[in-house]
Amino acid sequence: MENHVELARQKYRLHAPWYDSVAAPLLGVSYQREAVSLLHLNAGEVVVDVACGTGINFPLIEQEIAHTGRIIGVDVSPEMLQKACSRIVSQGWKNVTLVNASAEEAQIHQTVDAFLFSFAHDVLQSPRALRNLFRHAKPGARVAACGIKWAPLWSFPLNFFVSQIAGQYHVVHEGLLKPWENLTAFVSNLEIKLEAFETIYVAWGTVSEGGRAAETEEGAGAKCFCI
Repeated sequence: MENHVELARQKYRLHAPWYDSVAAPLLGVSYQREAVSLLHLNAGEVVVDVACGTGINFPLIEQEIAHTGRIIGVDVSPEMLQKACSRIVSQGWKNVTLVNASAEEAQIHQTVDAFLFSFAHDVLQSPRALRNLFRHAKPGARVAACGIKWAPLWSFPLNFFVSQIAGQYHVVHEGLLKPWENLTAFVSNLEIKLEAFETIYVAWGTVSEGGRAAETEEGAGAKCFCI
């Protein structure tokens, strides 16, 4: 796991300067908007944006939770979080906390109403990360995820595109056939929608009682800023 975290930091140290102008449009904001809408957020709720990167989902979340809610953005890359911090300052948001840590080690000091996994493939492949996050879930907490996946095997051109994206942005390359599979151990009634010729998925559901009760180690080494 430590090796994966360091590789992710190295990747996103390079991507951070141009992520918003190149990667974000390539991946498609419409899928992120759909995932946020499936969280059915309300004013005053606490949302964890997992692998939040530069904070491109923050405006979508802010318009639902208003100033009385709170966003907790978790990411391993300090360079990506510096971009997120600039976004927060420019928008004047006072309700965002950024946690510079892996999802396995992130310390979250509030109970959480909703979790967003937006193109967070590496995190979704780590049951330990999911255990750490979901132990902070309130009863009935909602989950939504979106990301890339393998298209049907006959679609070589599409899968070539998927492989290029995965090579650029993923550290863990396993699990692309069903990237949501680990969520099924924690999320009840998980629903899946496939889009873009089955190269994109959107998944949503509710954290189960068993998912909330899962034990994990206390987080360590997290750094919070932009509160």
